[in-house]
Amino acid sequence: MAEIDYKERCEQYEKLLGIGDYDPVKNAFIVYVKMLNQQTEFLNDFKISSHITDTDKDSPKYKRAMEMVDSLPKMITSVDELKSRLKLTKDELRQLQPNNPVFSKITTPESVADNIGNTAGQNM
Repeated sequence: MAEIDYKERCEQYEKLLGIGDYDPVKNAFIVYVKMLNQQTEFLNDFKISSHITDTDKDSPKYKRAMEMVDSLPKMITSVDELKSRLKLTKDELRQLQPNNPVFSKITTPESVADNIGNTAGQNM
């Protein structure tokens, strides 16, 4: 009879049941935040002035961008509500996606100045 790897089997059941490190709700939250980030990056690079002509208003890119703009507030609210409903702490958010700038500390003029040579509060 073949040896049974109980640790591997346990991990399979944890994945299947969504327990332990395998929480499908948290994974879905990560996917939702990634989608929000991708839309934000796209809209950040999108220039209305280069797509505002009559012919461009009918373009799929322009239409999709305007749809994203309209849905962005709802997505932001949804992410915030999900974060609250899941009761995720800052530490848990960092563990979910440690390299994602969304979960890093807030950027202020002082923090930017500190990162470019400790010049915060100095008159240049």
